[in-house]
Amino acid sequence: MAETRPAPPHGRYRRSLDGANFSLEANTEDTPEAGKFHVLQDGKTVVATEDFDEATNAYHKLCREFWNERMVSDAVSMRVAAAWGLLGLDSGDKEAIALITRDGTPQEKKRLDQAQSRRRALRTRSQAEAAKAAAKAKAAAAAAAPVAVEAPEEVPDEAPAEASTDDVAEVEAEAVTADEKTPDAE
Repeated sequence: MAETRPAPPHGRYRRSLDGANFSLEANTEDTPEAGKFHVLQDGKTVVATEDFDEATNAYHKLCREFWNERMVSDAVSMRVAAAWGLLGLDSGDKEAIALITRDGTPQEKKRLDQAQSRRRALRTRSQAEAAKAAAKAKAAAAAAAPVAVEAPEEVPDEAPAEASTDDVAEVEAEAVTADEKTPDAE
């Protein structure tokens, strides 16, 4: 599952873990340049960038190392805390899940079950939303696609038949007959 990223901060920013020798900072007394994000380790700059995602990636790498070192601690509470730290970075971390399942208290196991149920529900919902969006996009594409319409076959106009001399004689005879029937106006 993808890591959740906070929005890039504005102004003063500091993020660190208790007991860790590193931090992600911006615009603090410990950062040499204002306006940049700095990952500091033992007080020295490891990464300095204007890109918050780049700085967050470097910070998360150090967090993973920090938590992984503690996963092998003799103290159960330290191992379980490390597992929760890793799950904060990756909710599907199998080693962290296994450690909490094996070494966690009943309350921690319940919390893990609830977190996994939430994750499954979100994944199912996001898959359903993705399927719905894909179907909607497919329908929109189908609606926007040009529809092939066949043009009706052209039927050539029939040329008027030439009048034969018999037809002309017949029309003239009808006209003369009509004149004879009309009384003369005197």
